[in-house]
Amino acid sequence: MSNEAIDLATVVEFLNRELSVRDFKDSAHNGLQIESSQKRISTIGFAVDSGLSVLEEAVRRKCELLVVHHGVMWGEVEPVVGTWAKKLTLCLTRGLSLYAAHLPLDSHLTLGNAAVIAKDVLNAENIQPEFEYHGKTIGVRATLAQPTPLEAISKLLGGCDGAINPPLVLPFGKQMISSVGIATGSATFLIPDAARLGLDLLISGEPKQQAYHTAKESSQSVICMGHYGSETFGVRALQRVLTQRFGVKTEWIHEPTGI
Repeated sequence: MSNEAIDLATVVEFLNRELSVRDFKDSAHNGLQIESSQKRISTIGFAVDSGLSVLEEAVRRKCELLVVHHGVMWGEVEPVVGTWAKKLTLCLTRGLSLYAAHLPLDSHLTLGNAAVIAKDVLNAENIQPEFEYHGKTIGVRATLAQPTPLEAISKLLGGCDGAINPPLVLPFGKQMISSVGIATGSATFLIPDAARLGLDLLISGEPKQQAYHTAKESSQSVICMGHYGSETFGVRALQRVLTQRFGVKTEWIHEPTGI
């Protein structure tokens, strides 16, 4: 376990550059969201969400920086009251900075949620960017090494840490899968795109109610493994990269939502 320390600004600069955070039009603020007075970082936490309980656990584990997929700043600036005030006070008084990467961590072709699922879970090949959203791609398409039954892919995804098990399967298209599209989180709005692209399967996280009929009407097979379960991959990939690059101690803060 390393005792190395690094400047907060150095970590933030690396993340901003690696993830190209300024290139994305997003409902979230990507980058450093809360900057505490603690400028030397020896322990970095990683989590999917920034709920109060997650921030409290990061403080308990003596993290000076928490890197998340879902941060605390979305859309318009909100008054600093209620739970938002509690989160901000906790961070500023306990020396915890917060960094968030939303769409940049969906899009990345080596560290992104979709890309890691394709490579490390499905052992897929020919992984390419796909699904344009506000001028950037937010997922991937890939080819399986060999045709695989839909049920077998469902079992594989259901075994992922934090995933819904069994996942929701909408079996309205191919039953033997060779090509997949992956867009994590809440991306079932991309079902028509997957059908138009001729993909055998769309993998996402949390479905909307209309996903059932959209998939059925599009003759498209879909697997929803849960929003949380589909988005642990990017932050875990960042954890590995920052551990290797900066030699700091890292903590994985796991709080599955079941959603």
